[in-house]
Amino acid sequence: NGRHLLMGGARGHLSLLDALRTTLVTELHLGEPLRDVCFLHNETMLAAAQRKYVYIYDSSGVEIHCIRQHIEPHRLQFLPHHFLLASVGNAGYLKYHDVSVGNLVAEHRTKLGVCDCMTQNPQNAVVHLGHANGVVSRVRGDDEHQDAFCLT
Repeated sequence: NGRHLLMGGARGHLSLLDALRTTLVTELHLGEPLRDVCFLHNETMLAAAQRKYVYIYDSSGVEIHCIRQHIEPHRLQFLPHHFLLASVGNAGYLKYHDVSVGNLVAEHRTKLGVCDCMTQNPQNAVVHLGHANGVVSRVRGDDEHQDAFCLT
């Protein structure tokens, strides 16, 4: 809803702020670099892409879960209508994890290497990936389609 702000630093600093009252809710020093952070459902749970795995924390800073199927994650996106946490790693695999039951749902190999950016279209839940070689790929999780577009 825009009230809370989540920040993660390259040196392992994770902060959750209440932007309306400008107060600090939670502050963690994790000791390893954070590559990406995102909220799950609302401000009570958050996911952090750390050096080796994806970790899920609650709003008080307690580690709830370590997702070991997501190896060396670079980017995270949460699909709220599907309860899916999507991540793309160093090897270029896009993985979908169902956070309601805790299972890895799908894994797509992009065959394009490291992904630099990742975003979703909230209307249709298509995840778009931007790669270092100028290729933008999109993966639709429902019917196993993958398209690639080259930007010149």
